[in-house]
Amino acid sequence: MKERVPMSGRRSFLKSVVVGSVGFGVVGYGSDRVTAASSQHSEGVWSQFKADAGQSARLPAGAGPTGDIQEAWTVSHDRIHDGVAVVDQTVYVGGKTLVALNTQDGTVQWSFEPDLPDIDDPGEPLIPDVGSPAVVDGTVYANVWFGPYDGGTYDTAFIAVDADTGERRWRIDTGGASSRAFASPTVTDDTVLTTMPQGEGYGSSRMVTALGLDGTLRWQTWIEEMYSGSLPVSENRVYVPTASGVRTLDLETGSTVWTALPQVQFQPAAAPLVSDGTLFVAETADPGVTFIALDAATGNEHWRTAYAPDARYSTGIGTVDDERVYLQLGAIDDDVIALDRADGSERWRAAIDQPDTKRVPTDGVARVGDLLYVGGAAIDPTDGSTVWKHPLPVAGYGRELSAVAGGRVYVGGQGLTALTGTTE
Repeated sequence: MKERVPMSGRRSFLKSVVVGSVGFGVVGYGSDRVTAASSQHSEGVWSQFKADAGQSARLPAGAGPTGDIQEAWTVSHDRIHDGVAVVDQTVYVGGKTLVALNTQDGTVQWSFEPDLPDIDDPGEPLIPDVGSPAVVDGTVYANVWFGPYDGGTYDTAFIAVDADTGERRWRIDTGGASSRAFASPTVTDDTVLTTMPQGEGYGSSRMVTALGLDGTLRWQTWIEEMYSGSLPVSENRVYVPTASGVRTLDLETGSTVWTALPQVQFQPAAAPLVSDGTLFVAETADPGVTFIALDAATGNEHWRTAYAPDARYSTGIGTVDDERVYLQLGAIDDDVIALDRADGSERWRAAIDQPDTKRVPTDGVARVGDLLYVGGAAIDPTDGSTVWKHPLPVAGYGRELSAVAGGRVYVGGQGLTALTGTTE
């Protein structure tokens, strides 16, 4: 299929905003603007990082393969990040370029490569590195880092691209900010949320930024010591993990609603999620890790369950359903642990047996339809028994479940593999 080449010449300046010490501009093409979304994401559509705005990795009415597993296709795509987005018959993938692939056969529908920023010559070639995309109402939103292939970042940007054609709609340049700690974009009906990196000297501090769907600035709130790259949203609240606890912001204004858990030390792997009125967070302070359930409206604590693994930094809350919360702990032999959603007690542990050749990926968890998907396997969520597993060649960047939608499991890493099978 012929690659579409996005417009890269004519630009018109729409708006420039300075808030505090942060400045950024929105660049677009004439009157090409996006209207506000009219409805929430439909069930079965994996629209953004961990499926939805609450980042729950949960699609109750979705469908994933239940048996007779086959590799539908594999494509080579460099540096896939935390996830992909799947909408209708298209899967959107970040990396050195942002690409749209046909879900049936993996063929490229379009490819978009962000223009390099106009910065002083760093002395080595720069390439774009597009992060996990979010796709809502016909627009793809994503973060972009610019740096050498082997690492390091010299500049960053935030882009919006037409989901059908791959043409750029607007772009925000951060003006030389080189921090890599963008939060994966969270998109609601009418708001796009991310964190704007602040460049050298700002450490782990971030500017939580709310944009309209046309890229106009709504508000920015300065957050100190924010480690996690995620911003779950529910009921007009934004949940921000920081080194001093959870800070909850009003989605409309950015003002603080409540704070809780001042003793929590968050790390990137301990991303929170919110589901049905409960916020689940992980405390990764010494001596181990503690999983905590909070009332999402008030911050009041429901329960906490503590573990003391050695490798707590590879720990995370995978997903949740009406009865259980599913965890992955790096220093425990079992691949997934299920806690009772009501009181935090442990319900079961499960390990996926590995074959002698190749390896079944076990990173990444999603609760879709009737099954719990763990890497390249499916588990019965009631008892942890393995329903099916599929080994894959080991890639340089490892393998991780990226999405489950439309009867397929997408496993990312150094490339993307789509697994299919029966769905009954």
